[in-house]
Amino acid sequence: MEKSSEERPHRVPGKHSEVHKRTGPESPRHSSLADLAESESKSALEEEETAVIEEDAAAQKQIEEMDQAMANLQKQLQEMEDRWKRTAADLDNYRKRFERELERLRFAERDMVLREWLAVVDNMERALNAGKSSEANPWYQGMQAIYQQMMGILGLFRVTRLCPKGEPFDPVCHDAVATADLKGEPEGIIAEVVEPGYMINDRILRPAKVIPVRHQSK
Repeated sequence: MEKSSEERPHRVPGKHSEVHKRTGPESPRHSSLADLAESESKSALEEEETAVIEEDAAAQKQIEEMDQAMANLQKQLQEMEDRWKRTAADLDNYRKRFERELERLRFAERDMVLREWLAVVDNMERALNAGKSSEANPWYQGMQAIYQQMMGILGLFRVTRLCPKGEPFDPVCHDAVATADLKGEPEGIIAEVVEPGYMINDRILRPAKVIPVRHQSK
């Protein structure tokens, strides 16, 4: 038995179209949300990239500043090293000059003492020359022994005696106290030694006092 039109379900107008809209393509509202999310994501990514670029630039700048600071430190270190080398060289030169001056003063003082000692030796020689007639006398022998000791002391300092009789006159080693006109003798030859000279280490300690030959012009 057929149902009557009253019993059949009635189709509501527009119902099918609403269902179709719900199950069909995304609505404009949902599309705008996706675009907004995508835009925010891109913006965040761009901000992150910008931050990374800024950090890289800041790091690069810091590296350049550190390199410049290192270069300045190296320059300062080189200058300090140069000053230190100059100071060390000046100190070494001063030390060498001081040592040379100290050695010169020491030698000068030694030479002064030795010259005074030579004066004592000269007096002893005069005394011995005056007492040659009594060589057998014990007193004379004792004085001769003392004289040998005095000459031994000079030998310890490498002092050698100069007795240049018969040698050519040398103004560096000899001091002419007079001249002698000796016929038959070449001019400039030392005729007599008044006082012997002495040398120390190939250096004149005291020049010999001599009388060289000098011919008188007529």
